Amino acid sequence: MTFLELLGRYYVLIFSIVILLYTIIYNRTMYRNVRKLFLTLLLLVAAEAVFSAIEAWYSAQEFRSIWRSISSTFCYILRPAIMYTLLLIILRNDSRRTKLFCAIPLFAFSVTLLADIPYTYNLVFSYSEENTFQTGGLFPITYLILFFYLALILILSFAKTDFRIGIGELLPICIGIAFIVLNIIGERHGFISGNSENATMLAILIYAIHFKNVTDQQERKLLETTEQKTGLLNENACTDRLNELLSQPGQDAYAVVFFDLVRFGLINDRYGIDIGNRILTEYAQVLGGSIRQDEILARQGSDRFITVVLQRNLDVFLAQIASTRVRFAQDGQDYDVTISAHVGVYRIEKADTSGEAVIAEAHAALSYGKSAGNNVTYMTPDLRAMLRDEKQFASDIPVAMADEEFVAYYQPKVNSRTNTLCGAEALVRWMRNGALIPPGKFIPIMETKDLMCDMDFYMLRHVCADIAKWIEQGLVPPTISVNFSRRNLSNKNLAADIDAVVKEYHVPKKMIEIEITETIDEFPISVLKDFVDDLHRLGYKVAVDDFGSGSSSLSLLREVTFDTLKIDKGFVDRAYAKDLAILSYMIKLAKAIGVETLAEGVEQKEQVDTLLSLGCEVIQGYYFDRPLPRDNFERRIISRRYQVEQR
Repeated sequence: MTFLELLGRYYVLIFSIVILLYTIIYNRTMYRNVRKLFLTLLLLVAAEAVFSAIEAWYSAQEFRSIWRSISSTFCYILRPAIMYTLLLIILRNDSRRTKLFCAIPLFAFSVTLLADIPYTYNLVFSYSEENTFQTGGLFPITYLILFFYLALILILSFAKTDFRIGIGELLPICIGIAFIVLNIIGERHGFISGNSENATMLAILIYAIHFKNVTDQQERKLLETTEQKTGLLNENACTDRLNELLSQPGQDAYAVVFFDLVRFGLINDRYGIDIGNRILTEYAQVLGGSIRQDEILARQGSDRFITVVLQRNLDVFLAQIASTRVRFAQDGQDYDVTISAHVGVYRIEKADTSGEAVIAEAHAALSYGKSAGNNVTYMTPDLRAMLRDEKQFASDIPVAMADEEFVAYYQPKVNSRTNTLCGAEALVRWMRNGALIPPGKFIPIMETKDLMCDMDFYMLRHVCADIAKWIEQGLVPPTISVNFSRRNLSNKNLAADIDAVVKEYHVPKKMIEIEITETIDEFPISVLKDFVDDLHRLGYKVAVDDFGSGSSSLSLLREVTFDTLKIDKGFVDRAYAKDLAILSYMIKLAKAIGVETLAEGVEQKEQVDTLLSLGCEVIQGYYFDRPLPRDNFERRIISRRYQVEQR
């Protein structure tokens, strides 16, 4: 037999072996994952080639032999066995029951063929006395079982890639299928010669071509759906799962819990980023152990998590994340950390259809709860309406600022010993359509939306404009305090920018006092000190508001030189001995270091008398005056003295 004849007879076998070698050498991922099965596949291919060669030798003889029948039988058995081995590669991660179930057709087919080995039975095939091939009544099953396994291979391969095989992978698969079908039909009808039994080897080509695509699809899907540090679902996968849940009945039995960890940044600062990541991983595993299969646990990012739990399990889950203990050992060191969380909860309703929307509801509850100082906040219809109003306010505020809807009200500061006006604090009010919107409705929004810095300069301009007008009228206005949010401290040129506005209106600097709150957690004290020093160099006085409410009041006084301490209202409201002792101490301390004191929130005569006895003379509060609109305050400038009966 010439080389070309040999090539023509065994081209499928040769081609299949080349593909096998290619797969082992190039597609190492496949070989690593299915090494034993791949070696089994190679042995089956080799065995099929051996039996095919034996059958071919006996076919060339003039006599009939039982060995030809045996060889042909094993060729017919090995062909679907090869296909079944390919199927096992696909099912490698499935249960043993599934694998055994798929083996039943091969077992039944093998028994039938082995029973047919005595060539006289002619159940499937036989050889005549002249050594010619003859088909039996069951011969079509040799094709049917191949098509059965081929269909399983294709269906499962597509299913395991979520039916996302592209045209580049689909085309060679279709060509391979056509090749196999053509060889089988050709063998049956005799228009294709050669060793057509080896046509089944092209099934290897099919799987070898797109196996890497299958693996890549699975790995890509894992990367797309998994948050890498913790192994939990990521936000996109969580949303997809939630959308599936919302499409099923009984969705209102679940609740969405959006939470972040309390002061997790301090854990990173203490232990370092690597240990912080390990703590997050261990934390995720602890929570994962309490989540049912029909519930969802995901990490959005950083220290934020999303959970979808059955409402009947909600209280238990909330109790767990209120205080979760994480313990592990690493590099010979034991770690024991207790983690708590800020939580927003939304109970899913029957009308909900969007996973993104219900997550947003829980997140909105969390955001509001954190600003309000709550550990757990439930989204309710009232809260939703309030947040909707706040959102509307947030979009209206810049427009209102441009339309000059915000006006300055002035709350007098009174020397309670002489009952005379000695100053005032400028307070912003929103006048819209003739109605006054309370500051409590828009100030918190401005702080969260970073609009306070713009508002502070807006108010400074209006105050300067009012002072300039009063001076032009021949009046002598007192010093006006203008509040500046601590957020302004990110501006390194803040003092110079304030000075530029005051100079623009030609207002004497002694008539402007800059007031800033004590609590400046976002910035170190050194930043505040530099700002205050800059203001002093420019000729302005500086007051610190809410003094005594912070955790480092004495450190603040030691580092920063203020002109006035505005004592927090909480010390004025309470007449307990302890509060009075602290109040007395603060007033004496201020005098000792040459700083004036002012008590705000004073509403009763007894409070005035107590403050006077302790040495604090300057009073601000409803006892003397509420915040006044500009025209009313202008009349107060003219008539500065308060009558006793006005109290």
